[in-house]
Amino acid sequence: MNKKYLKYFGFAAALVFIFNTGYTQKFSDSGINFGLKVGTSKLSGELPYGFSDIIKEFDNKVGLASTFEISKYVSPKLEIGLEIGYSSLNGNTNSPEFSAEGIQYGIPAEITEPVEYLNKLFSQNFFLRYFFKPAGSGSAFIPFVRVGVGYMNYNSKFKYIDAADDDLLFGKGTEGYTELTTPVFFLGTGFKTSLSSKFYMVTSLDFNMVNYDFLDVMHNYDDYGKRIELMGLYTEFKIGIFYNLSKSYDEKNNQNNNKSSGTSMDNYLPFSR
Repeated sequence: MNKKYLKYFGFAAALVFIFNTGYTQKFSDSGINFGLKVGTSKLSGELPYGFSDIIKEFDNKVGLASTFEISKYVSPKLEIGLEIGYSSLNGNTNSPEFSAEGIQYGIPAEITEPVEYLNKLFSQNFFLRYFFKPAGSGSAFIPFVRVGVGYMNYNSKFKYIDAADDDLLFGKGTEGYTELTTPVFFLGTGFKTSLSSKFYMVTSLDFNMVNYDFLDVMHNYDDYGKRIELMGLYTEFKIGIFYNLSKSYDEKNNQNNNKSSGTSMDNYLPFSR
């Protein structure tokens, strides 16, 4: 089977898994969550596997990041989900000095003019999110940690700053250049803020790791012209609004308890706790 279709098949299978997980469990009526997060992304640098000094060959800038997410609670503190994301990494340098000069295809033997890179990353990820208190509570601050894995498609450009957008020195995923896809692993943290029984916000910070040295559209070589194995690292900070298609088990229990006690307090005001 073609690798491209195999990836999409795996993504679809994971989606079916999310819709069906937990239906025999007590928490199965928590429903499906979906929402959109928007924020910023930035390349932190590239690390040798020995975790020595981080390599930064550019003045890395802040770019746009966005994610569409669909998920399901499988217990009061555990959530599984899928996301489709976009991240823009970019940077430039007025004093270029690259180990790839004259070695990497398309890179001149000597670069003396200012250059820039733009790397648009399109990702499809599977994640687990663990909350430190029940996700269905009406609190304004429900902290969590998140871990996940996925794959990314690259649309990469490296060129002189004064050159036209299509006048590249090197690229990937653009016209005339080969496609590139790599795995991505991420670890993050953040918090959920309940707005009502249906709506909530998520604020997150993610650290994304790629087992390939191309986030800045530039390979790295040692003094003997051999590729250096590096791990790319970039961060994302995002805030999003989400909607839950049905009330969680905890909400229904709280609602039933309130009815039995004769109270009608709204536990989901943003700062009620």
